[in-house]
Order: sequence, then C-alpha cells, then structure tokens
Amino acid sequence: MVFVKVNHLYNPNNQLNNLFFTSSLIIMAILLHQSQVLFGINISFSDIFCFVLFFIMMIKKEVIIPVVPTIFFLIVSMIVLSSAVFFIPAVVMYNPSVMSIANDYIKLIAIFIYFITGYNLTHKNLVKTTIKWYSVSGMVIGGLGAIFTVLNIRLFSNLLYFDDTRYRGFMIDPNYFSVLQITSFVYFSRSELKMRYKAVAFFILLFSVLISGSKTGIMTLIGYLALRMSEYILLKRKRGLVIAGQLIVVGCLLVFIPVLSTSLGYIFNYLSTIVPSFSRVQLLFTDFSGALSENGSGRTVTWEVAIQLIKLSPLIGIGIGTYSSVANELFYENHISHNTFLQLSSEWGIPLAFFFFIYVLILIIKATTSKKTNKNTNSMLRDIIVILLLGSLAISLNNARILWLILGALVSSLNPNNSVNDAGEKDVQEILSFYQKKKGYNA
Repeated sequence: MVFVKVNHLYNPNNQLNNLFFTSSLIIMAILLHQSQVLFGINISFSDIFCFVLFFIMMIKKEVIIPVVPTIFFLIVSMIVLSSAVFFIPAVVMYNPSVMSIANDYIKLIAIFIYFITGYNLTHKNLVKTTIKWYSVSGMVIGGLGAIFTVLNIRLFSNLLYFDDTRYRGFMIDPNYFSVLQITSFVYFSRSELKMRYKAVAFFILLFSVLISGSKTGIMTLIGYLALRMSEYILLKRKRGLVIAGQLIVVGCLLVFIPVLSTSLGYIFNYLSTIVPSFSRVQLLFTDFSGALSENGSGRTVTWEVAIQLIKLSPLIGIGIGTYSSVANELFYENHISHNTFLQLSSEWGIPLAFFFFIYVLILIIKATTSKKTNKNTNSMLRDIIVILLLGSLAISLNNARILWLILGALVSSLNPNNSVNDAGEKDVQEILSFYQKKKGYNA
C-alpha cells in the first residue's frame, strides 16, 4: 500500500519552495551537458545547482543518507588518501602535490553528493523529471550541432568545436559529449512517444555522434543498439506474423550485405566530404587496430601504463592526485588511462574497484529482472548506466556527474523498503484530487 503525506504535498505555503527546488533541478539536469576546465579543475555549472538541491534537502531535514554507500565512500577516502600521502612517496620516491590531492578529493566528495542527490530524488519522485530535461536538452544541443555543421555556421566555433572540426557541444571533450548524447536518447526510446518523435531523436543522436568524430561514441552506440536488439528478440513477446516479418527483413539484409560492403568506401568518402570529422570514425570500419592507436587516440599506450600502475600497487592503488605525475615519472606518459575500469583499479586498488563494479553489475541485473511498478524508470536508469559503462572502455568516466547521479537514483529505486517510489504521478494526482474535493479546494 502507498502512503503519501497529502497535507505536506498540498500545503500552499510550500509552493514557492517547491517551485524553486524544481527549477534548480531542471537547470542542474540541463547543465549536466556542460563542463570546462578552470584553474586545472573540471568544472560544471550543474555543480552549483546540485549543491543547492542538497542544501535545501539538508535544511528541510529531508536528506536520506544510505548507510552502505556512505561506509564504502569513507573506506575509499581512507585508502586513496593514505596511499597518496604515505605509500607513493615511500615506493616511487615522489611527493605528490598537496593541491593535486586536495583537488581530486574535492571531486570525490562532489560525485558522492551527486550520488546522494540522485538517491533522494527517487524518494521525491523526481527522477523521471530529471531524466526528461536532461534528455531534451541533450537533443537540443545535438540538433544545434547538426544545424551548425550542415549550414557551416562558424559562430562560437571555438566553444562548440574541438580543433574546429569535431563538435563537442558545451563539453570539454568530443568523446564525452558523444557518450552523453547516447544517454540522452534513452528517455525517448523508452517513453510512450509517437514513433516520429523517436525517429527524430534517433537521427539527431546519430548525426551528433558522427559530427563529434568520436570512435568511442560510434562503438558505444553500436553496443547499445545491439543490446536493445537482443532485448527485443529475446524478451519481447511477439506473434507469429511479426516473427516471420522479422526473418524476412534479416534475410534481405543478408542478401544486401555483399552489395553494401562494396559501396562502403564510396559512402564513407562522401560522408567525410560533408562531415570532415567523420574521417576519424571511418578508421573503425577500414582499420580497427589503427583506430585505437592513430590519429590522437593512443589508447593502447595509456592502457599499458595503467596496467603497470596497477601492478605497482594492486591492493591499495596509487591514490588520488597522483596518477599523471607517477605515470610521467615512471613511464614518461602523463595522460590518464582512457578507461574507467583501469583508472579506478589503479587509484582505488583492485579489491575496492572489483567490489564496486560487481555491485553495479548486480544493480543492472536487478533492474532488468525487477517486477516493480516503476520498471520503466528503472529501465531508463539501467540503460544510462550501461551506456556509460560501454563508453568507459575508451574514456575515463569515473568522475562523470551523470553516472553518480543516476547510480544513486537506481540504488534508491531498487530498495525494497522504498514504497513511495511505486506511486506513479497519476496515483498522486488522484489522491490530491480526492483531497481537494474533501477540503473544498478548486483544482
């Protein structure tokens, strides 16, 4: 049974506060698509509004702090700080910068606040609102890029483009931008919208990933579409005629594959003339191994360095604020690993990183098999996390704000004790309508 505090929800004195809270939430969701480097720190204006939301909930004594994630955060804090301050100077004979350690620990605190905020947004039934505005703003930014690229508009090119060719929106990195675009598509694909709106969203997604010139984005998109196709084939119930039609379509595709393969070169060259950044993506289909190591990717080198750093301290990691400096000191390579799994394993140590990723995997499985009434929202949250994990194979997303916000929301949504989550918007409106009639209010 669902219990809702109707008096609290419909108190006119709280309307202004609720409006401010909701406005801050929407702005935060939109600004999750923006980040820039200031004073050597990756800053997003969404941080301001996330902290505002957290502060409001603290003042109103509405914040729920989950015990297990908080204990895990404290353990991670203790390990990474101890390793950076004591272990690394003793083993590598290198003293990390205090400012570097402080900056990275502030990032760690910030993403934990995002996690707590996401956890509490589920209790407030505001997760779907957050996803909606995040997704709509993502599609708007992608559509803006499509217009600017097709019409060759050079306005704000220094802000919107990387090297004047690769569209990055308001993010600092085109790869990061392309992965966020794919997460934005989840809402449209999972919502009960008309097919034409879903088609428009998909074409904006596809074009925005192409103009970003991101090989990571293309591979992540292919991986996500493959998972959705597998879900449709294996889990969706279909009639005999539908199955027969699908087999015919697959047969036609198999027939046309040889014809299509002979035309790929022409198609790729044509796309490259329209979208210069597509020449980077073309390597994925013509020279996959070269795509990983050429034209600025250099993934294999950074992965090898990350593995060596893991070997240096497999149990407790090398800590925070030390990665680039230690990598440069030992291997003359100061880039991060470009892989979230390797990055966390090197910083936290294998045991903590392994425990974390197993926990995330369990959440994904639970979200897939859950029979709760908010299954659609859980599917959206799960899909976004899966996309970010796929993208994590080629970029470091351990500090990605959207990852921790959504992770917190999913943890809360799957909590069996969280009964309010099962109350849909329609249920709440019906309760409020009944309450208004009883009290003589005019809706």
